[in-house]
Amino acid sequence: MAGEVCGAACGAALAIGLLYGEEQPEAATHLAEQFMHRFTERNRAVRCIDIVGFNIGSVSTEFEINNPKDFFLFLARGGKRACNRVVRNSVEVLFETLKDWES
Repeated sequence: MAGEVCGAACGAALAIGLLYGEEQPEAATHLAEQFMHRFTERNRAVRCIDIVGFNIGSVSTEFEINNPKDFFLFLARGGKRACNRVVRNSVEVLFETLKDWES
């Protein structure tokens, strides 16, 4: 399953469910949809492999990428550090989504 839906996006959707799911399930669904839409706009995709370009879970070192073109693409996209940007984006988008809902 590695390389599928970004873990940061899943975590944010779970947080929305924890905040609203039990008492306001329709709101939770709406907020999760809004979040995913905004997350996709910010990151160009929702699947890890589409955002970063690689199945990060399968790469334990940069030297495991054998094709030079793929290796340089991996580095250009930030390597494993690319996840830091995506997690930060996820938190920002979550806060924006919740703020818009609360106001």
